[in-house]
Amino acid sequence: MASDNGEQSRAYGITFGPLKRALREHRYPVSAAELIEQYGGFELETVAGERRLESALQGCETTTFAEPWEVRDAILGGLDDDAVIGYRGEPGEGGNDDRDAPEIDRAGDWSRLSE
Repeated sequence: MASDNGEQSRAYGITFGPLKRALREHRYPVSAAELIEQYGGFELETVAGERRLESALQGCETTTFAEPWEVRDAILGGLDDDAVIGYRGEPGEGGNDDRDAPEIDRAGDWSRLSE
């Protein structure tokens, strides 16, 4: 079984660290407001420096999440383009997609740990 620490807690240039495990263990469904209240002060390491989880989720269009990977995607979508590698853009339109992302960025399990 892969660990949520180290390389497996990294996605698209963002190091989630222990937040990944916390999001996988969290009880779902959960609102963006609840996540901001509980984890908002968490610092994400990005290629452009540290960013707070709160700032990534504040502009999120999704208000309720059913799965940890939905939270991950909202975080990635809420960060500046310079902080994320290989997540923006549509295939065929000059943007990157998962096929262009380094293998480590696609690795890792973002499913729930507890049901």
